[in-house]
Amino acid sequence: MRTAVTVALLLAAPAPALADKGPAYQIFEDSALGMTLPPKKILLGDKGMDRTLNDCITGAPAASASALYWLEVGKAGNVTAAKVRGTGSSSLDSCLAGGLKKASITEKLPGAIVIVGRLDVLDKNKGDGRFLVSPKVSEVAVLLDAKGGPWQLGTRRMAYTDNRAADISAALDGQVTALNACAAKRPASAGDVDLVAWLDGGKPLVRSAGDSAYDTCVATALWSVKLPTSQSAIWMELSLKKAAEPLAPRTDKASLSKEQALKDALTTAVRARSASLLDCTDGKKATLAKVTVALAGGKATIKAVATGDAAADSCVKTKFGAVSIKSAAPDDKLDLEVEIVPAQ
Repeated sequence: MRTAVTVALLLAAPAPALADKGPAYQIFEDSALGMTLPPKKILLGDKGMDRTLNDCITGAPAASASALYWLEVGKAGNVTAAKVRGTGSSSLDSCLAGGLKKASITEKLPGAIVIVGRLDVLDKNKGDGRFLVSPKVSEVAVLLDAKGGPWQLGTRRMAYTDNRAADISAALDGQVTALNACAAKRPASAGDVDLVAWLDGGKPLVRSAGDSAYDTCVATALWSVKLPTSQSAIWMELSLKKAAEPLAPRTDKASLSKEQALKDALTTAVRARSASLLDCTDGKKATLAKVTVALAGGKATIKAVATGDAAADSCVKTKFGAVSIKSAAPDDKLDLEVEIVPAQ
């Protein structure tokens, strides 16, 4: 599964776009499982989708937000399942899902696929032809702790409404034991697999290019992820890969090889929490580019951060907290400056 070019605008553009008396919606085909999306859009509106989506939006009470969607498409190009969530109205979400099921797909498909993306909706309250702000997309990868198991699950990209990337990452981390148990059931000879998941407060949907039993197990584990509001939704691109083998020492001196291992562990601890830490700068004149992390007593904490905003600095230190470093002994001490990897 690979990321495709968006259809209409730049990904998660902060400013809404003018409709210019055109449709009451715009679709972003963000990604697909089962094929690489072409540069041109493949969801065509000439067989009823365009009319239905416009009628849904213009005929219903004003939406409070734009939405996410999930489409399952058969090899022949027929949409077999559609999910929409995020407008603030369950009836409008259902109407839009019905409209998406009428999509005309003439592109030759290699087999059944899943398409996920965003559906931007006209802001009827303002009446100036603009769309409501698009759902957020985070491209900060998050690797879940394999806890010594043979497989490691991680997110590559996720889109969400009424959530924060940090909260989603924390929720996934809370289900890591169940998710690792799913992976442990896979045969040792199995290969890496790409997945896509949908959460909207109902039964989660998980599809992969491989093991349906694993998909079902992951969906069951994700059932425990709680969403903050009734209009919340998430879709996620995930990858399951063989857990990384321990790195060979870079030197014959044990003290130096251990120091490098600790540096790697501290860097991973920070990078895995980048999305959460970056949220601290939201709504502030602050920039988070790097932090200094300190290891002592087997735990890592933020020793120094300078975002340009005192509240943001405090937030970063609080959110990071004290992270246990399993490879560290109680008497190990180390300070390390780590660059923050921003969302794309």
